[in-house]
Amino acid sequence: MVGGFDFGGFRATFHGMFPEVKISGDEVSRRLNSVDVGDVDASLGSPDLGFADFLNLISAAAAERLEAMGERAASVKRARFGNVAKLYSPLYISNYCVNECVYCGFNAASKARRRRLTLDELDAELEAISDFGIDSILLVSGEDPAITLDYLREAAEMARRRFSYVAVEIYPLDENGYSTLHHAGVDGLTLYQETYERDTYERLHLSGPKADYDARLGSIEAGARAGMRVLGLGVLLGLADWRLEAVSLAAHASWLKRRYWRTAIQFSFPRITPANDSFDIPAAVSESELEQMVLAFRLFFPDAEVSISTRESREFRDRMAVSAATSLSAASRVVPGGYSEQASGDLGQFSLRDTRTVDEMAGDLRALGLDVAFKDWDRTLMGA
Repeated sequence: MVGGFDFGGFRATFHGMFPEVKISGDEVSRRLNSVDVGDVDASLGSPDLGFADFLNLISAAAAERLEAMGERAASVKRARFGNVAKLYSPLYISNYCVNECVYCGFNAASKARRRRLTLDELDAELEAISDFGIDSILLVSGEDPAITLDYLREAAEMARRRFSYVAVEIYPLDENGYSTLHHAGVDGLTLYQETYERDTYERLHLSGPKADYDARLGSIEAGARAGMRVLGLGVLLGLADWRLEAVSLAAHASWLKRRYWRTAIQFSFPRITPANDSFDIPAAVSESELEQMVLAFRLFFPDAEVSISTRESREFRDRMAVSAATSLSAASRVVPGGYSEQASGDLGQFSLRDTRTVDEMAGDLRALGLDVAFKDWDRTLMGA
C-alpha cells in the first residue's frame, strides 16, 4: 500500500485527491465498459477533467473520438508548453544485469555478450552525443553491481560538465543514494514499475532485486525526497491490460504530485519491442490504443511532461509531438558504446523503429511547425 493506493488490487482513495473514488479492478472494468460516446463527448467538453473523465477517455468508446482528443490535447500542449519539442539522448552505461525479467534484453539468463563502459569510454560517448548538439542526456544502466554509486556519481559529474540537464534510469537506490546523485548534477529520475498488476509482475520477474514489487514501487518516492526535479513514470505496455495499467499509473502520479508538489512528473509510454523473438507479448497494445492513452494522460495531466521513445515509428512520434509529447529521444543507441564506436553487436535492451539522426528529426519537427529545443533547463537558472 502506497499513498492510500493498493496497486495490486486497484483499490484507491487517491490520497484525498479523489476521496469519492474507492474502486476495485473489476469495478474499473465495469465502469469502462459502461462508457458510451456521449460520456466521452461530455468529458471533452468539460473545462476541468476529473477521475471519471479520465476513465471516459481511456474507455473503448473513446476510440471513436481520437481526432477530437488529439485536437484538444494539442491545444492543451500549446497552452502549457508552446510549440516546443525537446530532444534528448539516452546513454547506456552497462548491459550487465542481475535481474531475470523474462521480457527484457538485459535478462541475466541471456548468454549474449555484455559490456560496461569505463569512465574514459563513458566520456567518449558523452562527447559524441554532445557533438550532435544535444544538451539533455539520460544515463541508463541495468542492475549491475559493478556500476557502483561512486561510479554513478562520477558519471553524473562528467555528464553535468557537458550537458545542462542530466537524468538517470538505473536500478533503485535509497534516498541517500539519490541525494548523492542529485548533488552530483542529476535532476531527473526515471523508474518504471513495468506493470502495476502484482500477479503479472511476480510471474515476469523471476529473480534478482527487481523481483520485489513493493521495494520497486516505493523507490521513486525516495528520489522525490532526495530532491529530484523530475520523476519519470511509466509502464511497459503489453504486459497487462493497458486500461487498468493506465488507472494505476494515473493514481500513482496523482499521489506523488500531491505529496511532492514541487516535483514535475514525466510520463513515458514504452510498448514492448523485444530485442529478440523469445518473448510472447501477453497483452499487445495497438498504435491507436497507445495514441488514446497518450492523449488521455495529456488531457488529465496538462502540466506533465510526456516523452515518446524511438521504440515507435517516426510517423507516430511526429504526430504525438504535435498533439501531446514534450520530449523525444533522438539518434538513440541502446548498447554501451553505440555513439562513439557505433557498436551494434552487443546486447540491446529493445529494438528501435525510429532511426533518424538528430538533424533529420529536427528538420522533420520544424516542418510540422514545431520549435526544436536542445536545451530547456540549467541549474544556474535556479541559483544552483
